[in-house]
Amino acid sequence: MSELEFYAFHNGAYPWVPHKSVIGEHSRTNFISLPTEFYDEALAQRAMRDFLEVLAGCERLGYDGVLHSEQHNGPIGLSAQGMVTSAYLAAQTERIHIAAVGPIMNAYLSPIRLAEEVAMVDMMSNGRLILGLPMGLGAQYHSYGVTNPADARDRFKEAHDLLIRALTEQGPFAYEGEWFNVPYVNLWPRPVQKPHPPIWIPAAGSRESLAMCAKHRYVYQAILAPRKTLLRNCDLFRELCAEEGYTPDPRQIAAVLFVHTAETDEQARREAEPHYAWIMQNFFRSTFQDAFAPGHVSESSLRGMAAGGGYRSRDISEMTWDDLVAEEWLIAGSPDTVAERLEQVTSEMGAGRVIIDIDHGSMPRWLIEKSASIFAEEVMPKFRPAGGKPVWARGEDRRPYTTSSEIAARTGGARAVPASQLMNGDIVDTRTAHVPELRHPVEL
Repeated sequence: MSELEFYAFHNGAYPWVPHKSVIGEHSRTNFISLPTEFYDEALAQRAMRDFLEVLAGCERLGYDGVLHSEQHNGPIGLSAQGMVTSAYLAAQTERIHIAAVGPIMNAYLSPIRLAEEVAMVDMMSNGRLILGLPMGLGAQYHSYGVTNPADARDRFKEAHDLLIRALTEQGPFAYEGEWFNVPYVNLWPRPVQKPHPPIWIPAAGSRESLAMCAKHRYVYQAILAPRKTLLRNCDLFRELCAEEGYTPDPRQIAAVLFVHTAETDEQARREAEPHYAWIMQNFFRSTFQDAFAPGHVSESSLRGMAAGGGYRSRDISEMTWDDLVAEEWLIAGSPDTVAERLEQVTSEMGAGRVIIDIDHGSMPRWLIEKSASIFAEEVMPKFRPAGGKPVWARGEDRRPYTTSSEIAARTGGARAVPASQLMNGDIVDTRTAHVPELRHPVEL
């Protein structure tokens, strides 16, 4: 078997919504305009609790990382602020990698605010953050009202460049651009990971997103699309990497898959089929123009997506279990079946990472944990080196906080003395000024 890394993905959805057959009585979509009269506080707290605790529990199961998304104005995901979710997971875990995909960068008035949040969460987790930078669907732009979707891609590109400069360059420096003008870019705190946390880009297949991944050597998060289109996207990504002068590591492609594992193939279908139908019929219930507002993608990419059977180019609410299996969006069955099909799919894509959608929208927590546990115990070891350890257990022990002695041993030394001036005019070291014989003037 190929060596793979596994990231557990949970949507954190609120499943108590009208079915697609009656949604028209309340809203045109479950995606952005479902009235909040369907929101129940107790049920939402239960969904949020299960979402967070299931992800934190994936460390005990031995997944390489956990991944969560950011959604707005609707029930498809209750995590409306990716960095807040990541901060919680950093506090509840010790070593597992945490992938925040989003934040939606264009929802920020300035990428400097995002840079601060990224640096803070990376510091809190002691360098375990993975930063996803999705463009965000058009629906999310309607929700925030910060950016015109027609300007989204140009603004995103400039925001990305400023974000990276803020995370990596010494400040202060001035930045003047078309979208952002910041007289003092001076980031405090700074990220633990150098030059910055790893960046993943979810891409539906637009050439612009794939080219960005190739240019900056980011991970291409291959969003679900018809198999032929997805394989073509992977080939295009490798071509774009070759144009940049390198051959991508397989881990630079992360395959996104629905996976459900049970005792037998028949049991897996019995457990999961209703929940996959719920996802297809309700979770992605939105019009194409909601997902891709005018100008949100280039004309050439939009034509390619529509003509080539790309993302959202068909009514996925009509997809059946057999359709999902045939398109290889879904891998379900016994551990042996799942391992066999996983090897086939990732080999075809040339992917070295797998993002496993473990919650299936409306699936109860006990069933999510059953499938995730069987997969961890009986499938993952087949794709790992001897010993079966996740990537975070193979090298340096990265825990969220270090002891005082570790900090003292690691520091390169302070660049300045914490000092204050006393009434007699002496400037003293505040750390020792409480001891009379050490209270003497210091040189600054």
